[in-house]
Amino acid sequence: DGRSIAYVGRREGDARAQLWRIAGDGGEAERLTDAPTPVRTFAWLPDGKGLVFTADRDLDGTERADREAGRDWKLGDLDGTARQLHLLELAGSTTRPLTPRDFHVEHLRVSPRGDAVAVIGGARADVDGTMMYGGVFRVAIASGEPKPPQKLCETAGKLGDLAWSRSGDTIAYLGAADLSDPTAGVVWTVDARGGKPVAHTLDYAGTAQRVRFVGDDRLLVLANEDTHSAVLRVSLADGKRTRVLGPGPICHGFDATSDGKALVCAGDTALHPAEVFALVGRSLRRRTFSNPDLDRKQLGEQSVLRWTASDGLEIAGVVTLPVAHRKGERHPLVVLPHGGPEGISQAGWNTRAGYPAQLFASRGYVVLEPNYRGSSGRGVAFGKADHGDLGGREFEDVLAGIDAMVAQGLVDGDRVGMGGWSYGGYFSALAATQHSKRFKAAMVGAAITNWLSFTGTSEIEHENSLVHWNLWPYDQPELVWKRSPMAHIKGSKTATLVVHGLDDTRVPPSQAKELYRALRHAGAPTELVFYPREGHGLAERAHQLDFVQRYLDWFDAELQPRGAE
Repeated sequence: DGRSIAYVGRREGDARAQLWRIAGDGGEAERLTDAPTPVRTFAWLPDGKGLVFTADRDLDGTERADREAGRDWKLGDLDGTARQLHLLELAGSTTRPLTPRDFHVEHLRVSPRGDAVAVIGGARADVDGTMMYGGVFRVAIASGEPKPPQKLCETAGKLGDLAWSRSGDTIAYLGAADLSDPTAGVVWTVDARGGKPVAHTLDYAGTAQRVRFVGDDRLLVLANEDTHSAVLRVSLADGKRTRVLGPGPICHGFDATSDGKALVCAGDTALHPAEVFALVGRSLRRRTFSNPDLDRKQLGEQSVLRWTASDGLEIAGVVTLPVAHRKGERHPLVVLPHGGPEGISQAGWNTRAGYPAQLFASRGYVVLEPNYRGSSGRGVAFGKADHGDLGGREFEDVLAGIDAMVAQGLVDGDRVGMGGWSYGGYFSALAATQHSKRFKAAMVGAAITNWLSFTGTSEIEHENSLVHWNLWPYDQPELVWKRSPMAHIKGSKTATLVVHGLDDTRVPPSQAKELYRALRHAGAPTELVFYPREGHGLAERAHQLDFVQRYLDWFDAELQPRGAE
Protein backbone atom coordinates (compact mmCIF):
# COMPACT_ATOMS: atom_id res chain seq x y z
CA ASP A 1 0.00 0.00 0.00
CA GLY A 2 3.08 2.27 -0.09
CA ARG A 3 2.77 3.34 3.54
CA SER A 4 5.80 1.46 4.89
CA ILE A 5 9.38 0.83 3.88
CA ALA A 6 11.07 -2.43 4.83
CA TYR A 7 14.82 -2.97 4.91
CA VAL A 8 17.48 -5.34 6.19
CA GLY A 9 19.78 -3.79 8.76
CA ARG A 10 21.96 -4.41 11.77
CA ARG A 11 21.75 -1.80 14.51
CA GLU A 12 24.29 -1.26 17.26
CA GLY A 13 24.09 -4.15 19.68
CA ASP A 14 22.47 -6.52 17.18
CA ALA A 15 24.22 -9.84 16.78
CA ARG A 16 23.01 -10.22 13.19
CA ALA A 17 21.06 -8.47 10.42
CA GLN A 18 17.27 -8.39 10.86
CA LEU A 19 14.22 -7.17 8.94
CA TRP A 20 12.96 -3.70 9.87
CA ARG A 21 9.98 -1.49 8.95
CA ILE A 22 9.63 2.28 9.01
CA ALA A 23 6.70 4.51 8.04
CA GLY A 24 7.02 6.13 4.64
CA ASP A 25 6.73 9.59 6.20
CA GLY A 26 9.43 8.91 8.80
CA GLY A 27 9.55 8.03 12.46
CA GLU A 28 11.24 5.30 14.47
CA ALA A 29 11.95 1.97 12.79
CA GLU A 30 10.37 -1.21 14.10
CA ARG A 31 12.24 -4.50 14.12
CA LEU A 32 10.12 -7.22 12.51
CA THR A 33 12.27 -10.31 13.01
CA ASP A 34 14.40 -11.90 15.67
CA ALA A 35 15.92 -14.55 13.45
CA PRO A 36 18.72 -16.69 14.93
CA THR A 37 20.69 -16.29 11.69
CA PRO A 38 21.18 -13.25 9.41
CA VAL A 39 18.26 -12.17 7.22
CA ARG A 40 19.45 -11.99 3.60
CA THR A 41 16.68 -10.96 1.16
CA PHE A 42 12.97 -10.16 1.38
CA ALA A 43 9.86 -9.09 -0.54
CA TRP A 44 6.47 -7.67 0.42
CA LEU A 45 3.24 -9.58 -0.16
CA PRO A 46 0.98 -7.67 -2.59
CA ASP A 47 -1.60 -6.84 0.12
CA GLY A 48 1.05 -5.43 2.46
CA LYS A 49 -0.02 -7.77 5.27
CA GLY A 50 3.21 -9.70 5.34
CA LEU A 51 6.62 -10.37 3.85
CA VAL A 52 8.69 -13.32 2.75
CA PHE A 53 12.38 -13.39 3.58
CA THR A 54 15.40 -15.66 3.43
CA ALA A 55 17.74 -16.40 6.31
CA ASP A 56 20.59 -18.85 6.74
CA ARG A 57 19.40 -22.22 7.97
CA ASP A 58 19.83 -22.55 11.73
CA LEU A 59 21.37 -25.59 13.40
CA ASP A 60 18.90 -28.20 14.61
CA GLY A 61 19.15 -29.71 18.09
CA THR A 62 21.39 -32.59 17.06
CA GLU A 63 23.76 -30.36 15.09
CA ARG A 64 24.02 -27.89 17.97
CA ALA A 65 24.77 -30.66 20.46
CA ASP A 66 27.43 -32.12 18.16
CA ARG A 67 29.12 -28.74 17.75
CA GLU A 68 29.14 -28.09 21.50
CA ALA A 69 30.69 -31.52 22.04
CA GLY A 70 33.41 -30.88 19.45
CA ARG A 71 31.93 -33.29 16.91
CA ASP A 72 32.11 -30.65 14.17
CA TRP A 73 34.22 -32.35 11.51
CA LYS A 74 33.29 -31.91 7.87
CA LEU A 75 33.11 -34.47 5.09
CA GLY A 76 33.93 -33.45 1.52
CA ASP A 77 34.89 -30.05 0.19
CA LEU A 78 31.54 -28.28 -0.28
CA ASP A 79 30.88 -25.15 1.76
CA GLY A 80 27.76 -23.04 2.10
CA THR A 81 24.68 -22.79 4.28
CA ALA A 82 21.22 -23.10 2.75
CA ARG A 83 19.07 -19.98 2.88
CA GLN A 84 15.57 -20.96 3.97
CA LEU A 85 12.46 -19.06 2.83
CA HIS A 86 10.11 -17.81 5.58
CA LEU A 87 6.74 -16.06 5.75
CA LEU A 88 6.23 -13.19 8.21
CA GLU A 89 2.59 -12.28 8.90
CA LEU A 90 2.45 -8.79 10.39
CA ALA A 91 -0.81 -9.45 12.21
CA GLY A 92 0.45 -11.35 15.21
CA SER A 93 4.11 -11.11 14.12
CA THR A 94 4.23 -14.83 13.36
CA THR A 95 7.00 -16.38 11.28
CA ARG A 96 7.06 -19.83 9.71
CA PRO A 97 9.25 -21.58 7.11
CA LEU A 98 8.02 -22.09 3.55
CA THR A 99 10.84 -24.31 2.30
CA PRO A 100 12.54 -27.39 3.76
CA ARG A 101 15.80 -26.96 5.67
CA ASP A 102 17.84 -28.62 2.93
CA PHE A 103 16.61 -26.38 0.06
CA HIS A 104 18.61 -23.25 -0.80
CA VAL A 105 16.90 -20.07 -2.08
CA GLU A 106 19.11 -17.66 -4.04
CA HIS A 107 16.57 -15.27 -5.67
CA LEU A 108 12.85 -14.76 -5.06
CA ARG A 109 9.81 -12.98 -6.51
CA VAL A 110 6.27 -13.01 -5.04
CA SER A 111 3.30 -13.68 -7.35
CA PRO A 112 0.76 -10.88 -7.99
CA ARG A 113 -1.90 -12.95 -6.21
CA GLY A 114 0.32 -13.41 -3.18
CA ASP A 115 -0.22 -17.17 -3.19
CA ALA A 116 3.23 -18.30 -4.35
CA VAL A 117 6.88 -17.32 -4.62
CA ALA A 118 9.03 -17.98 -7.68
CA VAL A 119 12.58 -18.79 -6.62
CA ILE A 120 15.95 -19.60 -8.09
CA GLY A 121 17.46 -22.28 -5.89
CA GLY A 122 18.20 -25.94 -5.41
CA ALA A 123 19.67 -28.62 -3.23
CA ARG A 124 23.18 -27.13 -3.18
CA ALA A 125 24.19 -24.03 -1.24
CA ASP A 126 27.88 -23.94 -2.21
CA VAL A 127 29.05 -21.29 -4.68
CA ASP A 128 29.58 -23.69 -7.59
CA GLY A 129 26.17 -25.25 -6.94
CA THR A 130 24.27 -21.97 -6.77
CA MET A 131 26.02 -20.59 -9.86
CA MET A 132 25.76 -23.62 -12.13
CA TYR A 133 23.22 -26.15 -10.88
CA GLY A 134 20.20 -24.22 -9.62
CA GLY A 135 16.67 -24.29 -11.02
CA VAL A 136 13.44 -22.31 -11.29
CA PHE A 137 10.91 -23.36 -8.63
CA ARG A 138 7.48 -22.40 -7.34
CA VAL A 139 6.91 -22.27 -3.58
CA ALA A 140 3.32 -22.22 -2.37
CA ILE A 141 2.38 -19.81 0.42
CA ALA A 142 0.22 -22.25 2.34
CA SER A 143 -0.36 -23.31 5.90
CA GLY A 144 1.18 -26.38 7.45
CA GLU A 145 4.64 -27.88 7.20
CA PRO A 146 6.84 -26.66 4.32
CA LYS A 147 6.59 -28.80 1.20
CA PRO A 148 9.30 -29.42 -1.41
CA PRO A 149 9.25 -26.62 -4.01
CA GLN A 150 7.82 -27.45 -7.44
CA LYS A 151 10.43 -27.44 -10.19
CA LEU A 152 8.90 -25.57 -13.12
CA CYS A 153 11.23 -26.47 -15.98
CA GLU A 154 14.57 -27.90 -17.01
CA THR A 155 17.41 -25.38 -17.14
CA ALA A 156 21.13 -25.52 -17.90
CA GLY A 157 23.78 -23.23 -16.46
CA LYS A 158 23.53 -19.86 -14.79
CA LEU A 159 20.26 -18.23 -13.66
CA GLY A 160 19.41 -14.66 -12.71
CA ASP A 161 16.45 -12.33 -12.30
CA LEU A 162 12.75 -13.34 -12.08
CA ALA A 163 9.39 -11.70 -12.89
CA TRP A 164 5.68 -12.64 -12.85
CA SER A 165 3.11 -11.62 -15.44
CA ARG A 166 0.27 -9.43 -14.16
CA SER A 167 -2.16 -12.38 -14.18
CA GLY A 168 0.32 -14.66 -12.43
CA ASP A 169 0.14 -17.21 -15.25
CA THR A 170 3.68 -16.79 -16.61
CA ILE A 171 7.13 -16.42 -15.09
CA ALA A 172 10.05 -14.77 -16.88
CA TYR A 173 13.61 -15.45 -15.83
CA LEU A 174 17.13 -14.75 -17.00
CA GLY A 175 19.30 -17.74 -17.74
CA ALA A 176 22.22 -19.02 -19.75
CA ALA A 177 21.84 -20.18 -23.34
CA ASP A 178 23.37 -23.50 -22.27
CA LEU A 179 25.71 -24.96 -19.66
CA SER A 180 28.81 -23.31 -21.18
CA ASP A 181 27.34 -19.80 -21.45
CA PRO A 182 29.31 -17.44 -19.15
CA THR A 183 26.29 -15.27 -18.25
CA ALA A 184 22.62 -15.56 -17.31
CA GLY A 185 21.89 -13.07 -20.08
CA VAL A 186 19.10 -14.70 -22.10
CA VAL A 187 15.40 -13.97 -21.42
CA TRP A 188 13.21 -17.05 -20.92
CA THR A 189 9.55 -17.58 -19.99
CA VAL A 190 7.73 -20.60 -18.57
CA ASP A 191 4.16 -21.38 -17.57
CA ALA A 192 3.74 -20.67 -13.85
CA ARG A 193 2.30 -24.19 -13.45
CA GLY A 194 5.37 -25.73 -15.10
CA GLY A 195 6.31 -26.68 -18.65
CA LYS A 196 8.90 -26.23 -21.36
CA PRO A 197 10.73 -22.88 -21.22
CA VAL A 198 10.86 -20.56 -24.23
CA ALA A 199 13.92 -18.42 -25.06
CA HIS A 200 13.27 -14.93 -26.43
CA THR A 201 16.69 -13.31 -26.89
CA LEU A 202 19.12 -16.01 -28.02
CA ASP A 203 20.08 -13.94 -31.08
CA TYR A 204 20.32 -10.63 -29.22
CA ALA A 205 23.71 -8.87 -29.47
CA GLY A 206 23.59 -7.79 -25.84
CA THR A 207 23.29 -9.28 -22.36
CA ALA A 208 20.09 -9.02 -20.30
CA GLN A 209 20.54 -7.90 -16.68
CA ARG A 210 16.99 -7.47 -15.31
CA VAL A 211 13.49 -8.38 -16.49
CA ARG A 212 9.98 -7.13 -15.64
CA PHE A 213 6.54 -7.84 -17.12
CA VAL A 214 4.33 -5.20 -18.72
CA GLY A 215 0.90 -6.79 -18.48
CA ASP A 216 0.86 -10.41 -19.64
CA ASP A 217 2.36 -10.31 -23.12
CA ARG A 218 5.33 -7.92 -23.02
CA LEU A 219 8.57 -7.67 -21.09
CA LEU A 220 10.82 -4.78 -20.13
CA VAL A 221 14.46 -5.87 -20.20
CA LEU A 222 17.44 -3.94 -18.86
CA ALA A 223 20.49 -5.00 -20.85
CA ASN A 224 24.15 -4.23 -21.44
CA GLU A 225 24.86 -3.35 -25.06
CA ASP A 226 28.52 -2.94 -25.95
CA THR A 227 29.75 -0.11 -23.68
CA HIS A 228 26.27 1.20 -22.86
CA SER A 229 23.01 0.02 -21.29
CA ALA A 230 19.54 -0.10 -22.80
CA VAL A 231 15.94 -0.89 -21.87
CA LEU A 232 14.08 -3.04 -24.39
CA ARG A 233 10.43 -3.96 -24.79
CA VAL A 234 10.09 -7.61 -25.86
CA SER A 235 6.82 -8.94 -27.28
CA LEU A 236 6.06 -12.53 -26.29
CA ALA A 237 3.65 -12.88 -29.20
CA ASP A 238 6.09 -12.29 -32.06
CA GLY A 239 9.48 -11.82 -30.37
CA LYS A 240 9.80 -8.24 -31.59
CA ARG A 241 12.29 -6.13 -29.64
CA THR A 242 11.87 -2.36 -29.36
CA ARG A 243 14.36 -0.04 -27.71
CA VAL A 244 12.68 2.03 -25.01
CA LEU A 245 15.76 3.73 -23.56
CA GLY A 246 19.45 4.05 -24.34
CA PRO A 247 22.17 5.00 -24.68
CA GLY A 248 22.03 7.09 -21.52
CA PRO A 249 23.11 6.55 -17.93
CA ILE A 250 24.62 3.14 -17.23
CA CYS A 251 21.82 1.41 -15.31
CA HIS A 252 22.74 -1.25 -12.75
CA GLY A 253 19.26 -2.11 -11.55
CA PHE A 254 15.72 -1.06 -12.35
CA ASP A 255 12.09 -1.61 -11.51
CA ALA A 256 8.85 -0.77 -13.27
CA THR A 257 5.12 -0.80 -12.64
CA SER A 258 3.12 -3.60 -14.25
CA ASP A 259 1.78 -1.19 -16.90
CA GLY A 260 5.28 0.04 -17.77
CA LYS A 261 4.35 3.70 -17.28
CA ALA A 262 6.67 4.25 -14.32
CA LEU A 263 10.31 3.14 -14.29
CA VAL A 264 13.19 3.89 -11.95
CA CYS A 265 16.83 2.85 -12.03
CA ALA A 266 20.18 3.42 -10.39
CA GLY A 267 22.45 4.85 -13.04
CA ASP A 268 25.85 6.49 -13.43
CA THR A 269 27.56 8.54 -16.12
CA ALA A 270 31.13 9.58 -16.85
CA LEU A 271 30.54 12.58 -14.56
CA HIS A 272 29.04 10.98 -11.44
CA PRO A 273 28.54 7.65 -9.59
CA ALA A 274 25.15 5.95 -9.35
CA GLU A 275 22.12 8.17 -8.74
CA VAL A 276 18.37 7.55 -8.92
CA PHE A 277 16.79 8.15 -12.34
CA ALA A 278 13.09 8.07 -13.23
CA LEU A 279 11.33 7.78 -16.57
CA VAL A 280 9.79 11.08 -17.64
CA GLY A 281 8.17 10.87 -21.06
CA ARG A 282 10.65 8.90 -23.15
CA SER A 283 13.84 9.80 -21.26
CA LEU A 284 15.40 9.21 -17.87
CA ARG A 285 15.68 12.20 -15.55
CA ARG A 286 18.09 12.34 -12.64
CA ARG A 287 16.29 12.57 -9.28
CA THR A 288 19.12 12.53 -6.72
CA PHE A 289 22.33 14.56 -6.38
CA SER A 290 24.47 12.79 -3.82
CA ASN A 291 27.91 14.20 -4.71
CA PRO A 292 27.47 17.90 -5.56
CA ASP A 293 31.18 18.57 -5.03
CA LEU A 294 31.96 16.55 -8.16
CA ASP A 295 30.55 19.38 -10.27
CA ARG A 296 33.56 21.44 -9.20
CA LYS A 297 36.12 18.74 -9.97
CA GLN A 298 38.02 18.60 -13.22
CA LEU A 299 37.72 15.09 -14.65
CA GLY A 300 39.48 13.37 -17.49
CA GLU A 301 37.51 13.26 -20.74
CA GLN A 302 36.03 9.85 -21.53
CA SER A 303 35.36 8.26 -24.93
CA VAL A 304 34.91 4.87 -26.58
CA LEU A 305 37.75 3.54 -28.74
CA ARG A 306 37.28 0.79 -31.33
CA TRP A 307 40.00 -1.22 -32.99
CA THR A 308 40.45 -4.39 -35.02
CA ALA A 309 41.95 -7.55 -33.53
CA SER A 310 44.45 -9.71 -35.41
CA ASP A 311 41.67 -11.97 -36.72
CA GLY A 312 39.45 -9.08 -37.83
CA LEU A 313 37.13 -8.99 -34.81
CA GLU A 314 36.11 -5.50 -33.68
CA ILE A 315 37.02 -4.76 -30.07
CA ALA A 316 35.93 -1.76 -28.02
CA GLY A 317 37.25 -0.11 -24.90
CA VAL A 318 36.65 2.93 -22.73
CA VAL A 319 39.41 5.56 -22.78
CA THR A 320 39.92 8.27 -20.16
CA LEU A 321 42.34 11.08 -21.03
CA PRO A 322 44.58 12.88 -18.55
CA VAL A 323 42.89 15.84 -16.90
CA ALA A 324 45.34 18.33 -18.38
CA HIS A 325 45.68 16.64 -21.78
CA ARG A 326 46.57 18.83 -24.75
CA LYS A 327 46.33 17.70 -28.35
CA GLY A 328 49.58 16.21 -29.62
CA GLU A 329 50.86 15.15 -26.20
CA ARG A 330 51.92 11.57 -25.47
CA HIS A 331 51.31 10.09 -22.04
CA PRO A 332 52.00 6.92 -20.09
CA LEU A 333 49.21 4.35 -20.40
CA VAL A 334 47.48 2.33 -17.69
CA VAL A 335 45.39 -0.62 -18.90
CA LEU A 336 42.62 -1.69 -16.50
CA PRO A 337 41.12 -5.00 -17.71
CA HIS A 338 37.84 -6.02 -16.07
CA GLY A 339 37.31 -9.37 -14.37
CA GLY A 340 35.16 -12.31 -15.29
CA PRO A 341 36.21 -12.66 -18.07
CA GLU A 342 32.48 -12.06 -18.64
CA GLY A 343 32.65 -8.65 -16.98
CA ILE A 344 32.26 -5.42 -18.91
CA SER A 345 33.71 -1.90 -19.01
CA GLN A 346 31.12 0.75 -19.81
CA ALA A 347 31.02 4.44 -20.62
CA GLY A 348 30.00 5.49 -17.13
CA TRP A 349 31.55 6.19 -13.74
CA ASN A 350 34.59 3.92 -13.78
CA THR A 351 36.37 5.02 -10.62
CA ARG A 352 36.31 2.80 -7.54
CA ALA A 353 38.88 1.40 -5.15
CA GLY A 354 40.03 -1.45 -7.38
CA TYR A 355 39.85 0.52 -10.63
CA PRO A 356 40.75 4.18 -9.92
CA ALA A 357 40.47 5.47 -13.50
CA GLN A 358 39.99 9.17 -12.75
CA LEU A 359 42.72 9.12 -10.10
CA PHE A 360 45.16 7.89 -12.73
CA ALA A 361 43.84 10.53 -15.16
CA SER A 362 44.49 13.22 -12.54
CA ARG A 363 48.13 12.11 -12.40
CA GLY A 364 48.77 12.37 -16.14
CA TYR A 365 47.90 8.88 -17.39
CA VAL A 366 45.75 7.74 -20.28
CA VAL A 367 43.52 4.90 -19.08
CA LEU A 368 42.23 2.08 -21.31
CA GLU A 369 39.50 -0.30 -20.11
CA PRO A 370 39.16 -2.94 -22.85
CA ASN A 371 36.22 -5.24 -23.57
CA TYR A 372 38.21 -8.15 -24.95
CA ARG A 373 36.49 -11.23 -26.43
CA GLY A 374 34.69 -13.09 -23.68
CA SER A 375 33.20 -9.88 -22.25
CA SER A 376 29.46 -9.52 -21.80
CA GLY A 377 27.31 -6.98 -23.64
CA ARG A 378 27.74 -8.39 -27.16
CA GLY A 379 25.69 -11.57 -27.15
CA VAL A 380 26.27 -15.24 -26.45
CA ALA A 381 28.75 -15.93 -29.27
CA PHE A 382 31.09 -13.09 -28.28
CA GLY A 383 30.90 -14.20 -24.65
CA LYS A 384 32.05 -17.67 -25.66
CA ALA A 385 34.73 -16.44 -28.08
CA ASP A 386 37.56 -17.16 -25.62
CA HIS A 387 36.51 -20.73 -24.82
CA GLY A 388 39.49 -23.05 -24.59
CA ASP A 389 41.83 -20.13 -25.24
CA LEU A 390 42.14 -18.23 -21.96
CA GLY A 391 45.08 -15.85 -22.02
CA GLY A 392 45.36 -16.28 -25.80
CA ARG A 393 43.55 -14.15 -28.37
CA GLU A 394 41.65 -12.32 -25.65
CA PHE A 395 44.97 -10.92 -24.39
CA GLU A 396 46.04 -10.22 -27.98
CA ASP A 397 42.88 -8.09 -28.26
CA VAL A 398 44.29 -5.87 -25.53
CA LEU A 399 47.73 -5.69 -27.11
CA ALA A 400 46.10 -4.60 -30.39
CA GLY A 401 44.30 -1.83 -28.52
CA ILE A 402 47.59 -0.60 -27.05
CA ASP A 403 49.15 -0.65 -30.51
CA ALA A 404 46.25 1.41 -31.87
CA MET A 405 46.74 4.06 -29.20
CA VAL A 406 50.48 4.18 -29.81
CA ALA A 407 49.83 4.59 -33.54
CA GLN A 408 47.53 7.53 -32.78
CA GLY A 409 50.40 9.22 -30.97
CA LEU A 410 48.37 9.38 -27.77
CA VAL A 411 50.51 7.13 -25.56
CA ASP A 412 54.17 6.29 -25.08
CA GLY A 413 54.56 2.60 -25.85
CA ASP A 414 57.60 2.39 -23.58
CA ARG A 415 55.59 3.50 -20.52
CA VAL A 416 52.71 1.05 -20.20
CA GLY A 417 51.33 -0.57 -17.06
CA MET A 418 48.43 -2.91 -16.35
CA GLY A 419 46.36 -3.40 -13.22
CA GLY A 420 43.29 -5.50 -12.53
CA TRP A 421 41.44 -7.72 -10.09
CA SER A 422 40.38 -11.36 -10.35
CA TYR A 423 40.44 -12.24 -14.06
CA GLY A 424 41.73 -8.72 -14.68
CA GLY A 425 44.48 -9.60 -12.21
CA TYR A 426 45.19 -12.73 -14.26
CA PHE A 427 45.69 -10.46 -17.27
CA SER A 428 48.05 -8.30 -15.21
CA ALA A 429 50.01 -11.37 -14.13
CA LEU A 430 50.38 -12.36 -17.80
CA ALA A 431 51.55 -8.81 -18.55
CA ALA A 432 54.20 -9.12 -15.83
CA THR A 433 55.48 -12.49 -17.02
CA GLN A 434 54.70 -13.72 -20.54
CA HIS A 435 54.53 -10.16 -21.91
CA SER A 436 57.04 -8.52 -19.60
CA LYS A 437 58.86 -6.80 -22.46
CA ARG A 438 55.78 -4.66 -23.13
CA PHE A 439 54.84 -3.66 -19.58
CA LYS A 440 56.98 -1.73 -17.10
CA ALA A 441 54.55 -1.98 -14.17
CA ALA A 442 51.74 -4.27 -13.05
CA MET A 443 49.26 -4.52 -10.20
CA VAL A 444 48.05 -8.09 -9.74
CA GLY A 445 44.92 -8.16 -7.56
CA ALA A 446 43.25 -11.40 -6.37
CA ALA A 447 44.59 -13.11 -9.49
CA ILE A 448 44.75 -16.60 -10.91
CA THR A 449 48.44 -17.30 -11.44
CA ASN A 450 48.48 -21.12 -11.75
CA TRP A 451 45.43 -22.67 -13.43
CA LEU A 452 46.13 -26.16 -12.09
CA SER A 453 46.48 -25.27 -8.42
CA PHE A 454 43.64 -22.74 -8.73
CA THR A 455 41.25 -25.39 -10.06
CA GLY A 456 42.03 -27.64 -7.12
CA THR A 457 41.51 -24.97 -4.44
CA SER A 458 38.89 -22.49 -5.71
CA GLU A 459 35.18 -22.49 -4.81
CA ILE A 460 34.33 -22.16 -8.55
CA GLU A 461 36.04 -25.27 -9.93
CA HIS A 462 32.98 -26.18 -12.03
CA GLU A 463 31.92 -22.65 -13.02
CA ASN A 464 35.37 -21.70 -14.27
CA SER A 465 35.95 -24.99 -16.07
CA LEU A 466 32.54 -25.09 -17.76
CA VAL A 467 31.90 -21.50 -18.81
CA HIS A 468 35.42 -20.10 -19.23
CA TRP A 469 37.72 -22.91 -20.27
CA ASN A 470 34.85 -25.07 -21.60
CA LEU A 471 37.07 -28.02 -20.69
CA TRP A 472 38.34 -29.68 -17.53
CA PRO A 473 41.87 -28.46 -16.72
CA TYR A 474 42.68 -31.89 -15.28
CA ASP A 475 42.16 -33.35 -18.77
CA GLN A 476 44.48 -30.89 -20.53
CA PRO A 477 47.16 -29.94 -17.96
CA GLU A 478 49.73 -28.97 -20.60
CA LEU A 479 47.41 -26.35 -22.10
CA VAL A 480 46.31 -24.77 -18.83
CA TRP A 481 49.88 -24.70 -17.50
CA LYS A 482 51.06 -22.96 -20.67
CA ARG A 483 48.38 -20.30 -20.10
CA SER A 484 49.42 -19.80 -16.47
CA PRO A 485 51.58 -16.78 -15.56
CA MET A 486 53.68 -19.14 -13.42
CA ALA A 487 54.88 -20.85 -16.60
CA HIS A 488 56.49 -17.62 -17.86
CA ILE A 489 58.45 -16.34 -14.88
CA LYS A 490 61.89 -16.62 -16.45
CA GLY A 491 63.03 -13.29 -17.84
CA SER A 492 60.35 -11.20 -16.14
CA LYS A 493 61.51 -7.65 -15.41
CA THR A 494 58.15 -5.92 -14.81
CA ALA A 495 57.78 -4.14 -11.47
CA THR A 496 54.84 -6.05 -9.98
CA LEU A 497 52.66 -5.18 -6.99
CA VAL A 498 50.81 -8.33 -5.82
CA VAL A 499 47.69 -7.76 -3.68
CA HIS A 500 45.26 -10.26 -2.14
CA GLY A 501 42.65 -10.66 0.60
CA LEU A 502 43.54 -13.30 3.17
CA ASP A 503 39.94 -14.59 3.35
CA ASP A 504 39.50 -14.96 -0.42
CA THR A 505 37.79 -18.28 -1.25
CA ARG A 506 37.16 -17.45 -4.92
CA VAL A 507 40.86 -17.14 -5.73
CA PRO A 508 42.83 -18.46 -2.74
CA PRO A 509 45.67 -16.23 -1.47
CA SER A 510 48.16 -19.00 -2.21
CA GLN A 511 47.92 -17.87 -5.85
CA ALA A 512 49.48 -14.55 -4.86
CA LYS A 513 52.21 -16.18 -2.84
CA GLU A 514 53.17 -18.48 -5.74
CA LEU A 515 53.60 -15.53 -8.10
CA TYR A 516 55.41 -13.32 -5.60
CA ARG A 517 57.98 -15.94 -4.68
CA ALA A 518 58.63 -16.82 -8.31
CA LEU A 519 59.06 -13.17 -9.34
CA ARG A 520 61.40 -12.59 -6.43
CA HIS A 521 63.43 -15.63 -7.53
CA ALA A 522 63.57 -14.22 -11.08
CA GLY A 523 64.92 -10.92 -9.77
CA ALA A 524 61.91 -8.83 -10.80
CA PRO A 525 60.99 -5.86 -8.59
CA THR A 526 57.98 -7.03 -6.60
CA GLU A 527 55.99 -6.45 -3.43
CA LEU A 528 53.31 -8.61 -1.78
CA VAL A 529 50.48 -7.12 0.31
CA PHE A 530 47.93 -9.30 2.12
CA TYR A 531 44.85 -7.64 3.61
CA PRO A 532 43.30 -9.49 6.58
CA ARG A 533 39.52 -10.11 6.77
CA GLU A 534 39.15 -9.35 3.07
CA GLY A 535 37.63 -11.70 0.52
CA HIS A 536 37.64 -11.37 -3.27
CA GLY A 537 38.08 -7.60 -3.19
CA LEU A 538 38.65 -4.92 -0.56
CA ALA A 539 35.74 -3.77 1.62
CA GLU A 540 37.33 -2.06 4.64
CA ARG A 541 37.94 1.66 4.17
CA ALA A 542 41.44 1.69 5.66
CA HIS A 543 42.46 -1.13 3.33
CA GLN A 544 40.99 0.62 0.29
CA LEU A 545 42.81 3.86 1.06
CA ASP A 546 46.12 2.09 1.65
CA PHE A 547 45.76 0.07 -1.54
CA VAL A 548 44.89 2.99 -3.81
CA GLN A 549 47.80 5.10 -2.55
CA ARG A 550 50.18 2.15 -2.82
CA TYR A 551 48.91 1.41 -6.36
CA LEU A 552 49.31 4.98 -7.61
CA ASP A 553 52.76 5.37 -6.06
CA TRP A 554 53.93 2.04 -7.54
CA PHE A 555 52.98 3.08 -11.06
CA ASP A 556 54.32 6.62 -10.66
CA ALA A 557 57.71 5.21 -9.68
CA GLU A 558 57.92 3.15 -12.87
CA LEU A 559 55.99 5.10 -15.51
CA GLN A 560 56.36 8.79 -14.73
CA PRO A 561 59.52 10.79 -15.47
CA ARG A 562 61.66 11.27 -12.38
CA GLY A 563 60.63 14.46 -10.61
CA ALA A 564 57.18 14.59 -12.24
CA GLU A 565 54.25 15.43 -9.97
